[in-house]
Formats: sequence, C-alpha cells, structure tokens
Amino acid sequence: MSRLAGIAQIVRRRDLPLLPLAIGAVLLVLLAVLAALQYRWIGQVSVMERQRMQASLATAAGHFTEDFDREVTRAFLYFHPEPDVQPAERPERAVRQYERWLAEAPEPGLVRDLLLVTRSGGDLRLAQLRPRGKAFEPTAWTADLEPLRRRLAALAPISLPADLPPSPPLAADVPGLVFPLDLPPFGEPGRPRSLPEVREHLVVRFDNQALVSTVLPALSRRYFGAPAGAGYAVSVVPVDDPRRVLFRSDPDLSAAAAPDLRLVMFRLRPFEELRGLWSGGQRTPGRHPFRGPGAHFRQGAWWLLVKHRNGSLEEAVAGFRRRNLAVSLGIVALVAATSVLMVAATQRAQRLARQQIDFVAGVSHELHTPLTAIRSAGQNLADGVVAEPAQVRRYGALIEREGRRLSDRVAQVLEFAGFHSGRRAYTLRRVDVSELVSGALADSRWLLEERRVRVETEVPADLPAVLADAGALKRALQNLIENAVKYGGREPWVGLRARSLEESGERVVEVAVEDRGPGICREDLPFLFEPFYRGREAAAGTVPGSGLGLSIVRQVVRAHRGRVTVASGGPGRGSAFTLRLPALPQGEAG
Repeated sequence: MSRLAGIAQIVRRRDLPLLPLAIGAVLLVLLAVLAALQYRWIGQVSVMERQRMQASLATAAGHFTEDFDREVTRAFLYFHPEPDVQPAERPERAVRQYERWLAEAPEPGLVRDLLLVTRSGGDLRLAQLRPRGKAFEPTAWTADLEPLRRRLAALAPISLPADLPPSPPLAADVPGLVFPLDLPPFGEPGRPRSLPEVREHLVVRFDNQALVSTVLPALSRRYFGAPAGAGYAVSVVPVDDPRRVLFRSDPDLSAAAAPDLRLVMFRLRPFEELRGLWSGGQRTPGRHPFRGPGAHFRQGAWWLLVKHRNGSLEEAVAGFRRRNLAVSLGIVALVAATSVLMVAATQRAQRLARQQIDFVAGVSHELHTPLTAIRSAGQNLADGVVAEPAQVRRYGALIEREGRRLSDRVAQVLEFAGFHSGRRAYTLRRVDVSELVSGALADSRWLLEERRVRVETEVPADLPAVLADAGALKRALQNLIENAVKYGGREPWVGLRARSLEESGERVVEVAVEDRGPGICREDLPFLFEPFYRGREAAAGTVPGSGLGLSIVRQVVRAHRGRVTVASGGPGRGSAFTLRLPALPQGEAG
C-alpha cells in the first residue's frame, strides 16, 4: 500500500505536462516559420510562373504571326510585278504566277483571285483574271471593294528618292496586296524620282472566308489549342479600326478588350527560306525587298490580340498563387492541428495514467481496510479471545459490515469494467421510485448509522413508476448517498427528495440527493462525471475514494434514457445531485 502511495506522490510531483507543452510550443514556432517561408516561396514561384506564362505566350503569339506573315510574304514574292514587263504581257504573266501559286503554295486557298484596276480619265475600271482565257475580263465593283476604289481614286503623282520603293502593297480593307504597275525603274541613289500617275494596279485579293474559317483557326489551334495555350482567346483586328473584329477564336470571350499581348501581323518580313522566290525585276545588286529600302515594307495591317480566359494573365497568376497558398496553408493547418491533438492526447494520457495510479491506490486502500478488519476479527474469534455472546455478536456485525463494504467496492469496479467492455446488460422492469429510494437507504444503513447521519426523505407515494434495472439504479442512488455522507462536512445530514414533473412534453421522475457540506468548486463541476476524476478538495484531503462512483452513476442513468445533473451553491453551501428518469404512463406494466 505504501509503495503505491509513494508512486502516486512521485507522479504528482513531476511536471510531466511541461514536456509535451514545450514540444508543442516548438512545433508551433517551427510551423509559423514554415508558413512564412512557404508564403515567400509561393510568391517567388508565382513570379516565375508569370514570367514563364508571359514567355510562353510571347513565343506562341510570335509563331502565330510569323506563320501568317510568311504566307503573306510568299504571296508578295509570287505576284510582285516587274517594271520591264510590257502591258500586253501582263495577263499571261499573271496567269503563270497564279498557276504557280496554286501548284506550289502551302496555302493555295489564301488567294481568291487577281484583279486589274485601270484608270481612264477620272474613272476606275475593274477587271478580273480568267485563267482559262489568259485575260482580264471587265467586272463590276462590289461593296467589299468600295474602300479600295475610293483609295485608288484619291492617288496623285508624288516625288520620292530614287532608292526608296513605294508604300507597302498591303491592303487590310480588301484584304490582299495592291501592286502599282507602270512604275519606272529605280534611279540613281540620291537623285529624286518623279512618279507619274499610275494607270494600272494589280490586286491580289485574299479569300476572307478561307482566312476566317481555315487559315486563322488552324493557327489558333496549332499554337493556342495545346495545353500550354488552351487558356487563351485569340482575336484579329485591323490596325486602323480595332473595334472591327476579323476573327475570334472564342465567341464567348472578348479578347479585344485589354489584351494580355498585342502583336502586329499581316506584314512583309525577310524570311530567309523565301529568298529563292524573288525574281529580282531590276536584277540590280542590292535591290532586294529584304535589304535596304525593303525594310520599309515591314509595317503591319492587323493586330493579333491574345487574352487569358480567366480575364487576364495577372488574374490567372493570382488564381495560381491563391490555390497554392490554400493548399500550403491547408497542409500547415493540418500539421498544426495534428500537433495540437498530439499534445492534447499526450496530456490526456498522462492525466489518465495519474488517475489510474490514484485509482489503484484508492481501491487498494478501500480493499485493504475492510480486509484488515475482517482478518483481525476472524483471528480474535479463532483464537478464542472473544467468548462472550455480546462480543461475538459485535464482532459478527463488524465482519458483516466490512464484508458489505468490500462487496460494494468489488461490485463498483465490476460495474465500471462492464460499461467499458460493452458486456453490461440491464433487465428492465416496472419499478416504484419509493421502493428504489428505500432500498438504497437500506443498503447504506451501516454507513449512515456509523456516521450518525440524519436522513430526511420527501418521496410521495403516488409517484409514477419507471422502467429500470432495480439493482443498477439502486446502486447508483447508493453511490450518491455515500458521497453525500463522505463529503457532507461536519453536519451529518442527507436529504432525498423525489417528484414528478413535465419536461419537454414528457413526464419524468426526478430524484435528488442533497448534502450540507462544503460544496463543489466551480472549476471541478465540468469534470465530476469523468472516470477517475476527484475534485481538488477530495484529492487534497483524507476522504478515500476511487473516482469511479459518479462516472458509474452517469453511465447507469444514460442507459435508462435519463440524465444526471449537479448543482452547488459554492463553498459552504452544499450540493445536490439530481436523477431525471422517464416515467411510465399510468397503468402501463413494465
């Protein structure tokens, strides 16, 4: 016994909770540092992701415009006129150029037809090339060519440096290429060259339907249909009228408003692989559209506008950052919660270990005391020390009382073990509350008489019956009576009161066990019904106990679909434990 008490005192003295608390504090600090580093790292990752997305977008858009401009430049080189070709030879040469284009060009459907615009006085006549007849046949001006007609009608003779070619032949309103014919050869460098009124223009008209339905969609799928570019919408608009959309990859998104990237397209560019297509009309060294003055032809007529489907590239990066932050913070929060639960579980395990040691010490003490008394009384009877009948009766009463105490403690431990093993079963029948109270008082008679406790009962005879296991419920009441006696203080008094009342539309029977002891500390109230728990005053004092009684009471009452509550007026005002059990309807048998 002394050894167990010594172990319990050692466990109480050790500050075992300090270690898990210190570990928990260190873990929380490390988690805070990890969260800060994670936040900075995600910020850096977001910056790199933005740079990667911008570079990927610029590369895809650059390839898009490059492929389109390559075909425009190819058409320029295929149909570029030569100054030394006579007017009578132009139809035949145009036919050869067109047939060569259809046979060799990667996108032959890009060119719809060839038109010849002839100025006659103040009038402009339009002719369309008929390849089979190898001639231009007159045709009427259509609405889509009206902007071109007005522009050509407004042309006037100009004077340019000899080594500067005319303006770029790009015509976004056609769309296509417009080549002025009847141009004189290049002059000597530095000398002005007068350009007379041009009487003829060759128009290479692109097929707008092929552009919108074939060429541009193919480029969009090629560079923005892959996973790397699937999040972007593409639009093509004229440079001089950005509100007019020529092509849009996603009709539901407006890529023209605040695009993430804007690149010029529909222009002539010096592609090295196309050098062999240049016929070199003047065949003069240095007179090449990709060198010197040819750089003037690189102005574009259309804009390629690219916009992210989430609204903007910045919003997409912000969403990427938010998702990473959410995942990282979720992981950190999970680790923090796990750490807190681990520390709490460790503290609970340590507290439970201390309570179990106290329980073993308390039970050992409560078993040791009656066993010692029984052995001493039996030894005296066996040795013949006690021979008088009155003394024999007194010794017999002592053995019976201590044996009952011993049986009660063993039954309490078995009851607790039965609850937690799930093997405890109850036999329910109709029980009168008055019989229940009187039976609990009878079983506690020896303790009440020993302590000379005054008992007051207020149990009406007409109380409704309850459906209960009489033995289990009686032991629960007995536990409460014994607690009232043990913790009743200097005034040995116990009150038992019962009544019937309506609660939430249901008839219940209420049994209260009261004492006039020192009361219960407010801090102990939430934990009174936990296994092995003993209040501060009980644990610090000399009142024996195991901390199982109230836990068993709660388990028994819950098994009977009832509840138990405690009320204390504070130190010096006593306490009251109340059982509330559902009542049987009048006349119903259990």
